[in-house]
Amino acid sequence: MKRIFWLAGIIVVAGIVWWAARGGSANDSKSTAPTTAKVARRDIDVTVAAVGEINPGNQVSVKPEVSGRIHRLAVQTGQTVAKGELLVALDDTDLLTERDAAQTQIAAAQVQLAKAQRDFDRQKDLLANKLVSQEVFDNTQTSLELARTEFDKAQKQLQIVEDKLKKIRILAPFDGTVLNIFVTQGQVVSGATSVSQGTDLLTFADLKALVIRAHINQVDITKIKPDQEVAITVDSIPDTTLAGKVILIAPIATVKNNIKGFSVDVLISKSDDRVRPGMNANLKFPVVHLTGVLTVPLSAVFVDGKEKIAYVQTPTGSARRVVTVGESDFQNVQILTGLQEGDVVLLEQPKTTM
Repeated sequence: MKRIFWLAGIIVVAGIVWWAARGGSANDSKSTAPTTAKVARRDIDVTVAAVGEINPGNQVSVKPEVSGRIHRLAVQTGQTVAKGELLVALDDTDLLTERDAAQTQIAAAQVQLAKAQRDFDRQKDLLANKLVSQEVFDNTQTSLELARTEFDKAQKQLQIVEDKLKKIRILAPFDGTVLNIFVTQGQVVSGATSVSQGTDLLTFADLKALVIRAHINQVDITKIKPDQEVAITVDSIPDTTLAGKVILIAPIATVKNNIKGFSVDVLISKSDDRVRPGMNANLKFPVVHLTGVLTVPLSAVFVDGKEKIAYVQTPTGSARRVVTVGESDFQNVQILTGLQEGDVVLLEQPKTTM
């Protein structure tokens, strides 16, 4: 039994020695990442990236201007409607009754006005012949003015009712699509006397003009210009790039997700029927496009104080070069001075240099 434990111990020790000889880990493998790169000519595209949500450029909440009962819902959710087509019609029974009453009131006021006018004309002649006192004439004149006031009042009341009758038919304000309907036929709704009041009937939007609002970091906002072209991709529509244009840059900064920046609206100028409001969109604002410029990978440039340094591989090691850089993307940086095409540069800072 002791001999078995002794042999097992030898095997364990031998395994440890073999593991150490292999470099300390059986799973360790030699790195395959490149340690050098050539100075070469490449294209550089500098862009500002952002994410935004797609929304209709023109969307309204439709409310009635007068109160009443819904007589007819002429549309349904998702329906496309042309400008001026009927959306909702309210019942006109009560308003027709009000109009009849207003017309009757006008007729009565007209009779009273005619009588008051006759009395005034008669009293005016009598006054001219000094057959009535000035006080009697003044009272007749007052009665005539009151009769005129009542007649005007009755006419205005009829006009109010006529205006309400015109508003019971709620029409599409522009070509668009019904997004949501919040009421049912027969429901009593309230007229909107202000923006915050009134019953919401439905949401209506123009889906042909879609806008993406993005939040651009204050560091990058100076790179964005009005009418700038934008490349747009949507996660739910792979392998498709849409075209857009900057239509608005907010004049004042806001804070979103603890990042100070500016809202930028992008109109989708070349859309796709599969694009829908509420989808997230990825935006790329092109800033600079350079063709065939001298470049190295970003990892080949190091910072030493106020200088930017690259290390060129030589037969005996490496040489330190001060370089001037230009534009850069996420992979490469433009070299203005300090290196030549074909130079081999190190991607890791050497321990010693020449």
